[in-house]
Amino acid sequence: MLSSQNTPYLPASTPRSADVVLYLDLDGVVHHEKVLWHPRKGIYMSPYEAAGHALFEWVPILEAVLEPHPAVALVLSSTWCIRPGYSATLKRLPATLRARFIGGTYHRQVHGVDPWNLSMFRAMPRGLQVQEDALRRKPRQWIALDDDLEDWPESSRQNLVACEGSTGLSSPEVQSELREKLQRCLAALTV
Repeated sequence: MLSSQNTPYLPASTPRSADVVLYLDLDGVVHHEKVLWHPRKGIYMSPYEAAGHALFEWVPILEAVLEPHPAVALVLSSTWCIRPGYSATLKRLPATLRARFIGGTYHRQVHGVDPWNLSMFRAMPRGLQVQEDALRRKPRQWIALDDDLEDWPESSRQNLVACEGSTGLSSPEVQSELREKLQRCLAALTV
């Protein structure tokens, strides 16, 4: 279990939890990492750095991997929590995945709307964002599926399924590792 000694700040909130949580990044996981944002266009795939790729192109793979495990809940651990926002992001996902979400690593009710708090959250390495959320939610088991591998706490590395940003979930190795870790998490619940 994670220690709160590693975490300087835990907001006083009671987020939704589940026995098994999969922390899901989007860019570099369910689609190519080269995603852009424009004030009028919104979020879109870079036509130059990710030609031939589409937003959410690998979502069917995630649905297939999760299908045998209906008890696995999802937490959005992506910059998409901030822009376009948690609710707007979920609207872009299929109903099968939307139904699994129990929250995001960033939430205004948890972190506040103060620009300084937002800045501090953005500056925090993804691994720490996930670790802090796991400390708040207290799932019995959790996994993170992410391509942002920088500065993950050593105590949480065994929970990480690392993706390469240009292949994400399309990689058979990533799919295999995710399946194995999901099965291990679920088996640990019966012990």
